[in-house]
Amino acid sequence: MDRIFIIVFISMLSGFFISHVLSTNSNISSLLVLMPLLIFSLSLSLILAKTPLKDLFSRIALNNSPDIEERSSSKLEGVIKQRDQFGLVLDDLGEGIIVTNKKGKVVFTNEQASVILNTENLFEKNIKEFEIPALNYLFKRVKNKKRADIEFEIEIDRRTTKWVLGSMNQSKTTGQFILVLHDITQLRQLNSMRRDFISNLSHELRTPVSVIRANSETLLDGALEDKKEAKIFSKAILHNAERLTSMVSDLIDLSRIDYGDLKLNIVEVNLDNFIKSFIDSMMSVMKKKDIYIEYEPRHKKNIMADVQALERVMNNLTDNAFKYSPKGSVIEISTITNNNHIKINVADQGTGISEIDQEYIFDRFYRTASARASENKGSGLGLAIVKNLINSLNGEVGVANRPEGGSIFWFTLPIYKK
Repeated sequence: MDRIFIIVFISMLSGFFISHVLSTNSNISSLLVLMPLLIFSLSLSLILAKTPLKDLFSRIALNNSPDIEERSSSKLEGVIKQRDQFGLVLDDLGEGIIVTNKKGKVVFTNEQASVILNTENLFEKNIKEFEIPALNYLFKRVKNKKRADIEFEIEIDRRTTKWVLGSMNQSKTTGQFILVLHDITQLRQLNSMRRDFISNLSHELRTPVSVIRANSETLLDGALEDKKEAKIFSKAILHNAERLTSMVSDLIDLSRIDYGDLKLNIVEVNLDNFIKSFIDSMMSVMKKKDIYIEYEPRHKKNIMADVQALERVMNNLTDNAFKYSPKGSVIEISTITNNNHIKINVADQGTGISEIDQEYIFDRFYRTASARASENKGSGLGLAIVKNLINSLNGEVGVANRPEGGSIFWFTLPIYKK
C-alpha cells in the first residue's frame, strides 16, 4: 500500500507542477525544463513498481555506506589468497615454474624452480643471469619455434650432478615465456642402473657358462677315457653349475623382494636367543680358518622381524666377514638400542672398505677391487639382498670402517611393542 501511495503521490505532484507551468508559461523553454522532470517521474515510478520500498532504501543506504571499502578490501584479500594457494599447488607438483617477459626478465617463479636450479632469488632476474647455457639456448629457440625442450646437467658439487628437463613455450595471449623444469636425476640413475645391471649380469653369466662349455667339449673330445682328467673337468662343470644356480636363485629372490612378491611373516623375535642359536650353527664353518665369534648384547627388548629373512641377512654378513678376515681373527657381533630400533653390528678384522666403495657396496653385482682380485668367489648379490630384506622389514643398513682396522656392517630392526 505504501508503494502505491508514493507512486500516486509522485504522479499527482508531477501533473500539478506541469499544468501550473504550462498555464503560466507556454513557450518552448518551459517544455525543455519540464521534459526531464517528466522522464524522472516516470522512471522513479517504474523503479518503485518493481522494487520493494524497503529494498530500494536499503540499496541507496548501502551504496553510500563505508562498507564498500571493506568489501573491496575483502575481495582483494581473496584474490591474493587464491594466488598464494595457486603458488603452493605449483610447489607441491614438484616442478619448477618460471615465467618471463619477452626480454627474458622473470615476472613469476615458484620455490621449486630455485630448488631444481640450485639458485636463489630468481625473481626479476634475466634468464641470461642464471649462467646456464642450456636455458639461454632454449630461450632463443622458443622465440622462433614457440615451443622447445632440452635436457641439461647442473653440477651441485664435485661428486654430485643433477639432470633437468626444461620445457618452454610462448603464451599466445600475453606473449610471455613459460618455462617448466623437471628434475629427472632419478630417472637417469634408474636407466644407468638398468644398463649396468644388464652389463654386469652378462659378464657374470659369461664366465661360468664358458667354463662349463669348455670342459664339456674337452670331455667329449676324449678326456672321458682318462678317469683322473675326467674327474677334474667334471668338478669344474659342477662348481660353475652351482655358481649359476646360486646366481639365478639370488636374482629371483631380488626380483620377488622388489615387486613385493616375497611374503614376510613378521612376528616378535627374541633377538638374544636368535643370535646365540645362529652363532652355534656357524661354529663348524669358522673352525676352517680358526676364526671365533664374540657376542656382546646391549639390548633388552625383542624385535619385529621375519625369522627366515633375518637368518639370511646374518648368514650373508657373517659369510662376508669370514671371507675377508685373516686366520685366527675374531668376528664381533653386538647389539644396542637406538630409539625405536635395535642396531645389530657385525664387525671383522679385515682390510676394511674404502669410502668410495662404501657408497656402492650394496648395489647389485658390485664387488670391490680387492674382492675381485682375491680367491673368494661371489656374484655381488649378497649385500643387495641384505639391503632389500632390511628395507622390507622397516629397517636400515650401512657400513663403516673400524678405527683399529676392518669393517662394521650394521642394520636396524624395529622394537616389538605390545
